Amino acid sequence: MNFTYPSVLEHGLESAAAVLTRGFSDYFVPIQISPAGFLTMVRQDSVDLELSRVILNDDEPVGVALIARRGWTSRLAAMSIVPGARGKGIGAQCVNQLLDDARARGDHAMTLEVIEQNAPAVRLYEKCGFKKMRRLIGFSEQPKISETNVELEQVDVLDVARLLIAHGSSDLPWQLSGESLVTNGPPFVAYRAGASYIALSNPDAPAITLRAIVTLPNARRQGHATRLLRAVMENYPHKTWRVSATFPEEWGGLFEKIGMQRAALTQWQMTATV
Repeated sequence: MNFTYPSVLEHGLESAAAVLTRGFSDYFVPIQISPAGFLTMVRQDSVDLELSRVILNDDEPVGVALIARRGWTSRLAAMSIVPGARGKGIGAQCVNQLLDDARARGDHAMTLEVIEQNAPAVRLYEKCGFKKMRRLIGFSEQPKISETNVELEQVDVLDVARLLIAHGSSDLPWQLSGESLVTNGPPFVAYRAGASYIALSNPDAPAITLRAIVTLPNARRQGHATRLLRAVMENYPHKTWRVSATFPEEWGGLFEKIGMQRAALTQWQMTATV
């Protein structure tokens, strides 16, 4: 086997999207990735197409690895190996190549998120030197919300992103960071109530995803976030609400208080020093 790793930019966007889709065709949640969807991922997650790789085995594409980068930290945003090429050590060889690349360009760390129930992938990343930082969880269902009498003020999503950057934890999962949120504008919306701020996906859709929530430091643990969450749910009745499995497990109490149900799939946030 002769492996080469051309950049996605060199290999071609449409071909890379097709290989990603093939690799995720039998995933826990099968994913279809169109070129347009690929570009959305690039914009939202700071994916660098020059650093991202297509895995070629004797010139045959067998996988794709997407690399995002901010400062001295890289993220393995996605890695997909087509079904017929698995079990041959291709994934580990690619991850080690990506770590070598990160080291050569002066990065200090690489992060990733992996579905906890995907035991082979977890083992692969641990073998390559990644350590578990925390469990990430999600929630769903249509909670029953009583009247809150909380006044909501609509704010710019950009304002919430700035607050996350200023006051959020420095080790937030990549998707929850202010740097990721800053790429989102309408139809995303954001609200403020008291000292808490929240950002949501398109509220006109049947299901709304909570994108971010932040409370100013001197007002935390006083119920502000819970009241704000109840108020926005009251503002958009008869919607299904979702919290993607990117929220730290220690935040789960916020969603359990309002009757949301924990999702079955969880993730590990992992990091490797390079």
